[in-house]
Formats: sequence, C-alpha cells, structure tokens
Amino acid sequence: MKHLKQRIALESLRAQFHLSEDRLKEMVYFMIHEMHQGLAGRPSTLRMLPSYVYRKNISQAEGVYYALDLGGTNFRVIRMLIRQGKLISVAQSAFVVPKEHMEGTHTGLFSFIAGCVLQFIQEKGQEDMKGGAQRTIPLGFTFSFPVNQASVNEGSLIKWTKGFKTTGVEGNDVVQLLQAALDKVNVDVRIVALCNDTVGTLVARYFSDEHTQMGVILGTGANACYWERSSAVTKDGKVAKEGAKETVINMEFGNFDSTHMLCLPATPFDDAIDKASINPGAQRFEKMISGMYLGEIARQVLVSLSKNGLLPESVANGLNKPYKFESRFSGQISADHLPGLFATKSILQSNFGVTIDKTEDLFLIRNVCVLVRNRAAQLAGMAISSTLLKSETTGNATVAVDGSVYEKTPSFRAVMQKTIRTILGDESDVRLVLQREGSGHGAGFIAALSA
Repeated sequence: MKHLKQRIALESLRAQFHLSEDRLKEMVYFMIHEMHQGLAGRPSTLRMLPSYVYRKNISQAEGVYYALDLGGTNFRVIRMLIRQGKLISVAQSAFVVPKEHMEGTHTGLFSFIAGCVLQFIQEKGQEDMKGGAQRTIPLGFTFSFPVNQASVNEGSLIKWTKGFKTTGVEGNDVVQLLQAALDKVNVDVRIVALCNDTVGTLVARYFSDEHTQMGVILGTGANACYWERSSAVTKDGKVAKEGAKETVINMEFGNFDSTHMLCLPATPFDDAIDKASINPGAQRFEKMISGMYLGEIARQVLVSLSKNGLLPESVANGLNKPYKFESRFSGQISADHLPGLFATKSILQSNFGVTIDKTEDLFLIRNVCVLVRNRAAQLAGMAISSTLLKSETTGNATVAVDGSVYEKTPSFRAVMQKTIRTILGDESDVRLVLQREGSGHGAGFIAALSA
C-alpha cells in the first residue's frame, strides 16, 4: 500500500516539476518579451544592463594586459601576454584582504590593493616597467559587488556584500578610488574596464572562439549575458559607439518573471523558500536554478514526504535544518545508479545520520533529486534558447558556461542540451562549453578589447 502511495506522490511531483515542450515555449516567448522591454527601458523583470564592452576583431589585441579580480576576502592580480588575439602566457598572485581593511576606510582598502599590485609588478612584471614606467599598462577590474555602471570604466558601488563594511565606497566610483590609489604608489596602470564575472566568461571564450554568443554563470548564483546589436539598446544613448555594431548586455536573468509570476513553474516548495528568503519576491528564477537553492528545494520535498508518511520519520528529523541538505548532495544522489542505491544510502547516513533500508524509499529520494535537477537544467536551457532566438544566432553559437552547478552536477549539461534542441530544433547548432576563469582572465581580455 505504501509503495502505491509513493508512486502516486512521485507522479504528482513529476507533474509539478517536469516542464513540457509547450510550457517551455511559453516561457521562451515571455522571456524574449521581457528582453525587448528591458532594452527599451520599459518595465521588465530583466535589467538588461549595458556592459559597454564592444565586439571587435580580436586579432588586433596585442601586448601585456593586467587583471584585478576582487570578489571577496581574497583577490588576484594577473598578468596576461596576448599576441594576435591569443593568450601566450599568464602569471598571477593571490592576496588576502585583512579584516581591518574590510571594515576600515576606502583609503586603507584601496591603498592596500594598490600596494599589492605594485608588489606583483615588481615580482612578475618588471619588464613592463622598464625605463621608469615608460608605458601605461591597461588593467581590467572585476569587482564582484552590486554596481551601477555608467561606462566601461566607471561604476559606483550600490551596497557592500560578503562581509565588507569599508566606509566611503558605497555610492562612489570604485574605478576612480582604485585609480587614485594606484597613482599614489606611482604604478603606471590605467583601469580601462570594469566588469563582472558573467561578462568575463563570455569574453574569455570569445578570444578562442569568435562564435561565442553568450556567457552564463550557473553556480551559487545565476546570470547570463550575450552580444546584442547596439542599435537595439534604446534606453541609454551612451551605449551606441561609432563603428561598434554589437555590445555585451548583462541580463541579470535571475529575476526573470519575479514580479507577477506569469509563467515560472513555482511549486509550494518554491513559494516557501522565497517567503523565508532575505529577498522575498525577487530572484525567483535564480531560486529555481542556482546552487544556493537546489538542495533546499529537494530537502523541503523530502521532509514533506516524510511528514506525510511516505518516507521514514528519520528523514524529516535528519533533514530538519534549512539549507543543511546542500546542492552537492542532491546532485550526487540524482546520479546514483549503483546496485541498491548505495551512494544515496551512504550520503544520508554519513552526513545526516539517516539510515534507510528499503530500496523503494531510496528510489523515491533519488527521483526527487532528479526532478529538482532536471527542472533547473530545463529552465537554464530555456533561458539560453530564448536569448539565442532574440539575438538570431541559433544556427552557429557557442555558449560559455561557468559555475559549480553546471560543472559538477551529473547530467545537468545533458539535460540543458536536450532542452535547447527541443526548443530550437535539430537544425540549430548550439555548443555548451565549460569556461573557467571568467572573473580572472576575462577581465584581462576585456581590457584588451577596451584599451
């Protein structure tokens, strides 16, 4: 009797989580609509932010470029040698931001960073400064915090995150603050580009594959960017650049359909997660596809099944803490094809003290994790398909993807690819490729495009 109830429950969950072709195409049409709205400056759940990075012939990129990647308590300085658009060599060093600078003044923070840049150049880039700094070194600055960007090398911090409380930065141009600090230590470095990791992911792959049309992040968070016709961006007159036909648009697609929930397939579990989050009503799309939330969605489903007598009571007791069931666990369980589902049994026992003996219980747990994973991959594939249809590049497009969900979740890429083919048809040619180092190398490549 219990086995029959489990099958009925699983079919009910499948009806909630699996997305039919018709449902996917409904979302595609609405996402394209929201893209048009955002590009025109009309109300939209997609911000469609100009990056002020423009497409040009990469063979023109020549010389030494630096990148500074500040994404948290650690940051990197990178030296890249580029010849005819090809990366020849890379040198880099990592530094830790002391707590006193995370909580001190902007002068202290940026002076510390400038000092590290000077140290790096003295150790690994002395040839760039020969003759008493005779040449100016272009630098790309990845600043992974919320920014209002006004040009390729101008952007003000909206609000600190990740534990930073440095005064005098919020509301001010971070490029100016860093440039002033670099000038004070007599380093002849010019910040030519401010970027985020999503744009960096696209540009990093673009330098090895000029058919790269999109950059996508599928990790703890989720976002995408793509090449758009400059003439299509009508909300900001500064976007148009003479001779530049295309520019990168940062979609901020994690907020897609969040305002009215007209097409997203929200379940009661999604609604509960959103209600308890720090930003209710926002980033609803991200809350269905990113690594921050996938494990929690699966946990809530499993706890519900346990409380309704369809899984042992020990499941609800062992998984009682929100976000304790991390996405890496749900991803590993979703790929368990061992006899007796040994991997699922081991993960639950060793990490949560939950012992499951019955195979039908293990199968139900595994299938829940598969449903959550597949829905996320379908939604990611839908977003990619929408963007390529909007930019009319479905015939030959490379999509650069970075992030732990894409890289480490078994079968995630395969489901994404199948979804894209379902939406776009067999005649489409869309290649998903893993692109690491978007926030590092990408900043250097963007400097090369912008210098």
